[in-house]
Amino acid sequence: MHKFNCLRRSLLFLLFILFFLPVALMAQEVNVRGTVTDQTKNEALSGVSVQVKGTQRGTTTDSLGKFSIMVPSRKAILTFNYVGYAGQEQTVSGKGTVNISLSPTTASLNEVVVVGYGTQKRKDITGSVVSLDRQRLDNLPSSNFYQSLEGALPGVTVTQTSSSAQGNNMTIQIRGKNSITASNNPLIILDGIPYNGLISDITPSDIGSIDVLKDASAAAIYGSRGSNGVILITTVKGKNGKPVITYDGFAGIQKIAHLPTLLSPTEFYAFKQYREPGSITPSEQAVYDSKKFPNWLGLGTRTGARDQHSVSIRGGNTNTKYFLSLTYLDSKGVAVNDHFRRGSVRINLETNITHWLSFGTNTQLNYDDNSGLPATFGGPGTAGVFYMNPLTTAFDSLGKPTIYPWPDDVSFGNPLAPTLANNQNNRYKVFSNDYLLVKLPFIPGLSYRLNTGVEYQSSVNNTYYGRNTRTGVQNGGSYTGSTSTQRNLTLENLLNYDHTFGKHSIGFTGLYSYEMDNTQGTTLAAQTFPDDILTYYQANVALSVQPGASYVKTVLVSQMARINYGYDSRYLLTLTGRRDGYSGFGVDDKYGFFPSVAAGWNIINEKFMANNKVVSNLKLRLSYGSNGNQAVDPYQTLARLSTRSYVDSTSTAPGYLPTTLATPDLHWETTNTANIGFDFGFFGGRLQGTIDAYSAHTHDLLLTRQISSVEGVSTILQNIGKTANKGMELGLTSINMKDRDFTWTSSGNISFNRNKVVELYGDGKNDTASQWFIGHPIDVSFGYVFNGVWQTKDNLSASPQPGVQPGYAKIKDLNHDGVIDSRDRTILGSLQPKFIWGLGNTFKYRNVSLYIFLQGVQGIEQPNPLFTDNVNSGVRYNTLKKNWWTPTNPTNDYWANALGANTFGAQILQNKSFLRVKDINLSYDFSPRILRSARLDKLKLYLEVRNAFTFTKWTGLDPELSDQGGIPLQREYVLGLNVSL
Repeated sequence: MHKFNCLRRSLLFLLFILFFLPVALMAQEVNVRGTVTDQTKNEALSGVSVQVKGTQRGTTTDSLGKFSIMVPSRKAILTFNYVGYAGQEQTVSGKGTVNISLSPTTASLNEVVVVGYGTQKRKDITGSVVSLDRQRLDNLPSSNFYQSLEGALPGVTVTQTSSSAQGNNMTIQIRGKNSITASNNPLIILDGIPYNGLISDITPSDIGSIDVLKDASAAAIYGSRGSNGVILITTVKGKNGKPVITYDGFAGIQKIAHLPTLLSPTEFYAFKQYREPGSITPSEQAVYDSKKFPNWLGLGTRTGARDQHSVSIRGGNTNTKYFLSLTYLDSKGVAVNDHFRRGSVRINLETNITHWLSFGTNTQLNYDDNSGLPATFGGPGTAGVFYMNPLTTAFDSLGKPTIYPWPDDVSFGNPLAPTLANNQNNRYKVFSNDYLLVKLPFIPGLSYRLNTGVEYQSSVNNTYYGRNTRTGVQNGGSYTGSTSTQRNLTLENLLNYDHTFGKHSIGFTGLYSYEMDNTQGTTLAAQTFPDDILTYYQANVALSVQPGASYVKTVLVSQMARINYGYDSRYLLTLTGRRDGYSGFGVDDKYGFFPSVAAGWNIINEKFMANNKVVSNLKLRLSYGSNGNQAVDPYQTLARLSTRSYVDSTSTAPGYLPTTLATPDLHWETTNTANIGFDFGFFGGRLQGTIDAYSAHTHDLLLTRQISSVEGVSTILQNIGKTANKGMELGLTSINMKDRDFTWTSSGNISFNRNKVVELYGDGKNDTASQWFIGHPIDVSFGYVFNGVWQTKDNLSASPQPGVQPGYAKIKDLNHDGVIDSRDRTILGSLQPKFIWGLGNTFKYRNVSLYIFLQGVQGIEQPNPLFTDNVNSGVRYNTLKKNWWTPTNPTNDYWANALGANTFGAQILQNKSFLRVKDINLSYDFSPRILRSARLDKLKLYLEVRNAFTFTKWTGLDPELSDQGGIPLQREYVLGLNVSL
């Protein structure tokens, strides 16, 4: 009975607890209501995120700005966050009502942007300057920064011309082409110093920001080198706080993205027999009979792999800040024996010696190893792994690569032979920017900075072909070697003054700089060695030795002044002038002056914009100025001789012949550019963007023209050509959706550019041989128009083509004179796109993010080299599978498989436009709870797919690659990890 009573009391007590405990707990919770408004306009804000700090409990405000939320206690803290506004926290403290006013933030406008020889807040910039989204740098596992820029910025065109493990096969243009023969590459500035090295030497994980100067005003401070735009790269700097150690690494594999369809060995055999009956050689017949066909492309390619590991430490205090990093990259390309390794160390240090004296260094040390040669690739009509005759032999009976894969034609070597060569290709590089900053105490805002830059590079490249290759057999061993040393020294004296008085602000930057480039090298070629044992270490015993040497030195001396003026953060003015003296210019024209003026109007700060409910930013920018393109190579203005040795009796004596005349007035190409732009923002920064329109005119282009050969020289280089370039660019970022758990943001751009040749040699005539035509783009396709195929039912006797037969290519008689000749050639299409675009979308749900980036090029029509009849007499090369004309297949797609079927060399145009899913990145950031338990600041895992899909009508290797027989484009799968502690 006692036990029963105890059990009953226990059950009653338990029921009491279960009933009254929730009531007690609920009694502690507080229902908080309130309204969130705009502090400046006193308007309700809908969609504001309201959350109980430290919990997952939250809500959002309704259309009237009102909210209601249950908090666990009266000590709870509420957080309020809204796009375009500064966040706030509020302790409940027994209040049943909490009303909050949020103030708009101008963080993006106050963002500091590098503008060259200094920085400015974005709201104060008058030129056309765009910055790379930090997300592109953080999320993409890139080998070089060009990959991050591809498709990401308006007006910036990055093209991958070919593929390799090193990744330097890329070009970049800013606002299209201005020059016909000179370089159109932009100037790269790394930590304030001109950079002359390879893009693969700059470690992407060390980059803090990338800013691009596009218009004349922004780039005018670089004078004779600014006409193609300027890319400013700033590496990561130290920051005040405890040391943060970060590991950033990834590993991935690479697969060939796409291959064109070539003839199979049996199709090639039938093709050759049909084209030239009886042309099959005995060795080809033997291979065909054995059915042991070599897969040349398979033998020359593989699954690539790439991994990179970077460890850094960043920290500092009030007086000293530091950033140290160590990075190693190992990249194995899809081409066999294509292997690139890079090790780099970076040391960035800033220290305040006194309150008025500071010192800093930004130094990078690199070691590159690109040793090893891949198999021979090459376009149509070459004996590379793509188009090698498939009726040949890759390996002998011992399993070794054959020396002559086609014994009946010893002019062919084995395309795998380079993988047997002994190759050494190493580079050592130092790039250092060291500076001293003095804040002059007697005038507030005045400072002096001494900038020094040192770039030193040493490289060695040795290649030896032994007697296991065709080159080695025919030359008794063959060696080519080179060593080179490149030195660049930059000294800059910078005087800066910044002062604000009342509503006025003024800034001044003055520069005097000296830059010296010096490159020297040696070469050695040797043949006929006693054996292959010591490879290139025995050049002293070779029977044939040919040494060579080179030396180049240039000097650039510059003065620059820039004045920035602002009134009431509304009206902005920038005046810039730079004077450059370059040793490579002609003796009569050593110095050039490049001025610019730019104005800005922050319309958003005007009183009549104060009460608007939609526009959050609006600025008008106008600029006009001149930039230069040095263009002139060192010593190009001097009269030069070439060596022509001769025999004097029984000995050889040195002789010389004139090759060029002196051109003392040769100078830079000049581009004058006008730009108008708007920066805008709507809905509290949810939609932001820029739009720019520009017109550029370039004169004094460097062109080679024909002259009388009475002086022994038939050409001369002069400043005589003109081009025009105009375009429009639009860049947008938007926050499409945002709530407590889910965010969708977008960033896109589109660019239109048109260039044309205005003048060539001053006589109004075109240069047909060079395919330059006045009034047309610089790059065009030119030739006969392919107008289908002559059919058996056609009246062949009336054809303007002599000796035409059914199945022959039909050429269009453009001038209707009944004769096909050179006057029937015409411009077939433009090689400049109508527009380029890029679009990135980020979808984030709690800790998971999905980033998808699309890239597009539209409007290029170009002859496809794979459709050229390039097999040559005897059908010596493989070719693309085509829809050939036959009597039973009377197509107009392609002419007959017969010699002479395309006597005039007609070319078939294809649309080279494409849409590429460039990047797909899925990442997961571990929660703060896990980070705290693991004592980490950050832990992120990500999976990246690069070059995922390409949609195009182009039937070649890839529409972006210029070499349609080179190393193919890769699709890459990468797994990455980012950890900070």
